[in-house]
Amino acid sequence: MARFRNITNGVAFSTEIMNVEICEASETVTFSILKSGEEIFSSAFTPDAAGNIFIYDVRSILEAHIDDVFADFSFTVGNDTVNCRVFKASVIVTETAEQFLPSFFLSPTNKKRTAPDRYETLAFYPQEACRVYTVASYYDNGHIAVREIQLMGAEDVTPDTVNIIDVSAKKFIDESKGTLVSFVVRAGERSFYYTVDNTLPSADPSILFRNCFNCWDTLFFTGTKENSLEVKRSFAFVDGRYRMYDAVDTESFKANSGVLDEYMIVLAKDLARARSVFLMDKLGNATYELSVTDSEIKYTNNDDALPTMDFTFRIALYITLLLEPNRPPKLFDNTFDKKFN
Repeated sequence: MARFRNITNGVAFSTEIMNVEICEASETVTFSILKSGEEIFSSAFTPDAAGNIFIYDVRSILEAHIDDVFADFSFTVGNDTVNCRVFKASVIVTETAEQFLPSFFLSPTNKKRTAPDRYETLAFYPQEACRVYTVASYYDNGHIAVREIQLMGAEDVTPDTVNIIDVSAKKFIDESKGTLVSFVVRAGERSFYYTVDNTLPSADPSILFRNCFNCWDTLFFTGTKENSLEVKRSFAFVDGRYRMYDAVDTESFKANSGVLDEYMIVLAKDLARARSVFLMDKLGNATYELSVTDSEIKYTNNDDALPTMDFTFRIALYITLLLEPNRPPKLFDNTFDKKFN
């Protein structure tokens, strides 16, 4: 009786199901994939002399039907059916999804350097309810004080779905305890470490993008930013005059990441292949969609290396030029009493 060799019930990354192996097939069998009960693939396969069937590039079929972070699929061959929740992954994880999901946030790294004015977010997939809290460290006059801050109670965490939390450093500032220097976000067995650096320069641009697990992540560029404008002009003789009748302009900017540590390099590599990229305001809101048109990702393992990376972006809209009106500050609103003027 034909059965699956490399797929089991439960959870899996899409990169775990690159190919499907079927064994003990004595005759031609039909292999089917259903998403939430709807058939998305079905085909007949003939086994080799040993009764084995190898079906390649199944991952591309699955990822085309994962709209967000995961989707539920059923794989059927003969009388053998496997139900699996498949998580999108653009990298090969050295652990299975069953091992990874209870122990890590859905990010390619578990350490970041941040600043009080930066928006940070984390996503995780709990298979059972757990408390989410932060252990923040403060420096004051040569002493370190520690404070625990609850972010979500166990009753607020929704199992078997992706939970998203705002972990911006500004939420944990407590001047009565001193200067915030670091904090750790914990959710069950998961831990994410943030170092707070008040000397970091302001970021331009601030980027919000979908990481390798298709969850939102942030990256802040602190190096040199170079803007360029390319104008393609179309000319013709009109009424005896050589006139421009059309112009297509494309403004792009090249941004340098600033010096990255080994943990931030992983995020930069994620951004280079991201398909959903947005400019982000200080509140963490996505503004304009961007396209990454070029990137220079090079670094060495030298002890004295200072890795930096360059990215070239353009706004995804047909018109790429932005006009930001410069409004003078309003000293008084419409309720100001003018009778004493």
